[in-house]
Amino acid sequence: MSSENKSTQTGNFILVLVAMVMGVLIGLMFATNSRSRSTTGALQGKMDEVLQLVEKEYVEPVDVDSVSERAVALLLSELDPHSTYLSYRETEQADELMRGNFEGVGLVLHREGDTTYVGQVMADGPSANVGIVPGDMIVSVDGEPVSGVGMPADSVVARLRGPRGSTVAVEVLHEGDIKSTFSIRRGVVSRATMPCATMLDDTTGYILLTSFASTTHHEFRTALRQLKSQGLKHLVLDLRGNGGGSLQAAVGVAGELLPAGSLIVYTQGAHSRRHDVKARSGGLFTTGRVTVMIDEGSASASEVVSGALQDNDRARVVGRRSFGKGLVQTEFNLRDGSAVLLTTARYYTPSGRCIQRSYNNGTGEYYRSYVQQLIDETYADTAVASVTDSTPYYTVGGRTVYGGGGITPDVILPYRKDSTFIYYNRLASAGLLNRVAFDEVKRHAAALLAQYADGEAFRRQYRVDDRMIEEVVRRGEKAGIARDSHSLRAQRRLMANTMKAYIGQSLYGDEMFYRIVMQEDEDLKKVKNEK
Repeated sequence: MSSENKSTQTGNFILVLVAMVMGVLIGLMFATNSRSRSTTGALQGKMDEVLQLVEKEYVEPVDVDSVSERAVALLLSELDPHSTYLSYRETEQADELMRGNFEGVGLVLHREGDTTYVGQVMADGPSANVGIVPGDMIVSVDGEPVSGVGMPADSVVARLRGPRGSTVAVEVLHEGDIKSTFSIRRGVVSRATMPCATMLDDTTGYILLTSFASTTHHEFRTALRQLKSQGLKHLVLDLRGNGGGSLQAAVGVAGELLPAGSLIVYTQGAHSRRHDVKARSGGLFTTGRVTVMIDEGSASASEVVSGALQDNDRARVVGRRSFGKGLVQTEFNLRDGSAVLLTTARYYTPSGRCIQRSYNNGTGEYYRSYVQQLIDETYADTAVASVTDSTPYYTVGGRTVYGGGGITPDVILPYRKDSTFIYYNRLASAGLLNRVAFDEVKRHAAALLAQYADGEAFRRQYRVDDRMIEEVVRRGEKAGIARDSHSLRAQRRLMANTMKAYIGQSLYGDEMFYRIVMQEDEDLKKVKNEK
């Protein structure tokens, strides 16, 4: 393989890793009420003394609050990669993720430069059925222009968010340059952690979890009931790319699949004794067949679930080695509304494995070595994940498993090495598939919504035409990505399906995106077809 192609794939891995790291910074958290704890002892005295010196004696005026925040963040970064400081705004965002909902208008935004569009109208949200459609440009919020004026995306979001019951005036520009203003009463908007649950065939059910929040266990239990009523015998639980979240949610999900009394996980730390968590009675699917899908983006709570099911010989784990995060963070509120996520324990799978990767050489090396691991495994001649800790552990049935670097699947699905993916990946990484797809939404959303009775009709009947494919290629050439006719022929179907999924997501929500993507998911096809 040429150095250019290898460099391209390396760049794509780094993009994937950045997105994945953002998902695991919070990682596994105790979903309990946050606690306040004042700093005491010599450390506080020394920090206060130094800050006072800086404030009184430094050559230039200093924002002591800003310096204090950076100092706290630096202190925590010296402990481990996942203990971290959260500002007031970051604390609010983290709490939203853990709750699984927020207060606002229920619009997903799509940004192009400094222009804000409606990317999706969330079903059952406050903006549903008011007349706003995907592709509308948001001109102003409460009379203040928000597009074409250099306003940052988070500032637009802040203006649309607000306490439930309050109203906000949103002016939009429809297709055809028609302006309309809508008064929307804000409400609680659910942030589903389970965007897709469906039957793949008469007996195989599929559930995708993208994170673990306080709502996840209820979502999962509801989906299991529905799938069982449709003939579920084999459950495929997809945790690929799931960066984690609430420990209680992970325990709830695993408990639905394990017999009562099965050990799910135990936690232990220097200041906390060992605490065992076992499955309770009443699990909805404790005897049928289970397959868990994981990959390099599956972390923390995802690893709790997959490790528990693997160690209890309850499920076959397939995919690629998971991230390897075995640390538990507890949130401690500070007086100004900010918070510290402090690692307070390690978690261990039932066999005794701590799957945390080593961070002895610092946070930078922690993530750099992981990127290198991905590259090495991509170019390996065989689909084998290297073992970083040779200590053997044993499942309930006596099988040998290993820890120290993530969950190693029972069946490893290798990376696809077809060189024609390089061209596809370059176009996708440049955002061109998404942009061309959204251009179709901007021009034709209303017509498409009128043409198809529902999302399922769209999924069955809509086709991405050659014109859209050629527009992606043209924009790629303009961005310096030379046309590759051989790769284009090989991956045209995948390109079209991905663009269709983006359009379906804007028109019909996240579930439709995944239902369409599944059609070209080769790893999922392998899992479904293996008996």
